[in-house]
This record gives sequence, C-alpha cells and structure tokens, in this order.
Amino acid sequence: MREKIKKYIMQSMGIKKYIIIQIISVILFVLISLQIDTTKTINIYLYIILSIVIMYCTYKIQKKSMSIGINHLSKEEKTKEIDKRIRKDNILKKGPKVVIIGGGSGLGNILKGLKEHTSNITAIVTTFDDGNSTGKLKKEFDVLAPGDIRQCITALSTSESSMERLLSYRFKDGHLDNHSLGNLFLVAMTDIMGSFPAAIKKISDIFSVIGRVLPITLDKMTLCAEFSDGTTANGEDSIPKMGKDKRIKKIYLNEKNARPAPEVLESIKEADIILLGPGSLYCSILCNLLVSDVSETIMNAKAPKAYICNIMTQSGETDEYTLSDHVNEVEKYLGNNVLDYVFANDSEITNEMIEEFKQINSKPVIIDIDNIKNKNTKIISSDYILTMPGKILHNNKKITKDIIDLVKKSSSPKL
Repeated sequence: MREKIKKYIMQSMGIKKYIIIQIISVILFVLISLQIDTTKTINIYLYIILSIVIMYCTYKIQKKSMSIGINHLSKEEKTKEIDKRIRKDNILKKGPKVVIIGGGSGLGNILKGLKEHTSNITAIVTTFDDGNSTGKLKKEFDVLAPGDIRQCITALSTSESSMERLLSYRFKDGHLDNHSLGNLFLVAMTDIMGSFPAAIKKISDIFSVIGRVLPITLDKMTLCAEFSDGTTANGEDSIPKMGKDKRIKKIYLNEKNARPAPEVLESIKEADIILLGPGSLYCSILCNLLVSDVSETIMNAKAPKAYICNIMTQSGETDEYTLSDHVNEVEKYLGNNVLDYVFANDSEITNEMIEEFKQINSKPVIIDIDNIKNKNTKIISSDYILTMPGKILHNNKKITKDIIDLVKKSSSPKL
C-alpha cells in the first residue's frame, strides 16, 4: 500500500514539474512580447521555441493526468480503461452541435459541463468588456477584449484545472499589476499571429481546447445604455455602476454596423441547439444580439433556442428582475416568440446565502411564468444550484445533462 501511495505522489510531482515549466514559459512569452521588437528573426524563433515548450508541457500534463488513474491497474484492466476512454472520446466527437452565446464566468461554468457530453461546442463570446485588466489592455494595445475569451479557453481546455491556475493568474505589483496572465498571453499572441481569431485558434491548439471559441465581432465597439430616467452610460463597465436605482431602457452600440466575426453566423445555422446565457443579461448576453444579422440568424435557425436564466439578480443591471423580466428582455432583442425553452432554478436558497448576497444588492430570481409574454416558451425548472463560498453557480453537470437530453428529444423522429 505504501509503495502505491509513493508511486502516486511521484507521478503527481511529475505533473507539477511540467506545470511549473509551462507557467514560466508563458510568463517569458508575455514579458518578451511587451518589451522587444517582434519583427526581428531571433525574437520570432524565441516565440516559436516557447510555443513548442508550452504545447509539449500541455501534452505531458494530459498524458500524466491520464496515467495517474490507471498505472496501478493490471495490464488487462489498464487495456479496458484505455478502451473505455477511447470510446468516450468517439462518443464526444459524435455529440450534438451546441452553440452557446454569452460571456463571463457563467458561460465558462456551463462550458465545463458541456464538454463532458460533446466536443462539437462553439462558444460565441462578447468582446465589449472594458473593465479591469481587459479595459486597460484594450486602451493600451488597441485590441479586442480578451477576458471573456480567456475564460472560455480555460473552461474548454482538456487540462482545465492547471490551465485555470495558469491563465487566471494575476500579477500583484509593477506595471503589470492586476493584469491576468491569460489576457496578456492573448494580446501577445494577437501581435505575433497578426489577428485576434488566429491568436485564439493558436492558443486553443496549445491548450488542447475541446470545441472552439469565437469572438462575436472583430469590430471595436463600445456598449452603451439608456436608463429609465433618460441618463446614458458609455462603456460596459460603467453600465452597472450607473444603473443603480433605475432600470435599463435599452442598450446599443456606439456604431450601428458591427459585423459578426467569421464563422459566427455559419455556426448558428448548423447548430443542433442554440443557448443564450447564463451571465450578465445586458452586458454579456443581449449585447451580442446587437451585432448585425445575429438575432435574425438565430430566429431563422432550425435548432431549438434556449435561454439559461441567472439564479440571482445583478446589482445595477437586473435589480428586482423576475424570470419573466429576463425572458421578455431576451425576446425584445432576439425577436418575439423565438425562445423555445428557458432553464430556471426552482430550488430554495438558504437564508445565510440570501443575507450574504444582500450585501451586493443581489436577490434570488423569482419564477413568474404567467408574466412571460411568449406563451409557447416551455420552462424547464429544477434544482440547478451549486453553492460555493461566496458564490452561487449553476450545477453544470445537472443542467448540461438536461440540455443534451433536450437535444436528443428534439432530434428524435416523431412517430
């Protein structure tokens, strides 16, 4: 028994070694890109070498992670386990085409659950964020918002836990203070690859991402809002700050002709199901519907359309909003009678959690089905809560199982 434990620890140490090398390589990659001329041949070679090191470490982490669970097995048992994993991989490849639109940590949480059911995932992600690290990088380097994209890449990586620690790491002092390593990595890769989509594709390859991540648009736009009292806010970060004690009347972009990024519309047309949310209603979900042709393409798509409603209201954005308020706003921007399904939590939240969230002016979203304007929308409600210290999340295992079951039911031939 002691020998087995010792062997397990040694294998874990092997993984840590590659994680440390990977972190150092990414930091070097970012720091070099911020300080030197990327057109020089020697620097290009340096980037290539660091990229290869990062990819190799990812491969070794994945391989060692898989071997930890089977090395103690007999040869016959090991063969069966490997065959089982290969069969699962083949099943994922044949899984439904899921398109999910949104941004923020809510989207990332659902992606973690979806990748256990299918590898045919397309995350279409907002690029309008302009706060914190993302906002500083947008201004300084004139790039699209990397933050939400980074969260999706992390969530869909096959080495999710190690990638989350790596790409979510934030510097704590100096001129990189509060910058996310993942955001800097995306900015650096954009400079090297020459475009934002190429950078996303390259980083997705490096970290073995399941499915793909697409920005909603490549046009640099500012998200704006008009409130019920006639005041306006310019910039995604300023909307919830200015939205306290008033309602959002409408959101809009500072320019009308935001074009969808390549592959966005095609992905929506080919989907087996189209999901909106969860996440900030206006700043992560509805903002994507302002991009030209997106709402029309969703409306005309054959796939069922579903909205995953937030569990809690958001201060400055959806104060006092009920389920019907969320759903009716989605259809205001998407189109009347478009949503086929809405996923909503119907389980009670503990008094302790309610009191904790009162401090940030957040309350549970009340289900009021009768006030939903689209009477054809089916509400799928269940206990979807997963509580963590200071957080209330969707139980991604449970809700994604219900989503996949819905797709199978929708695609099965009607007798």
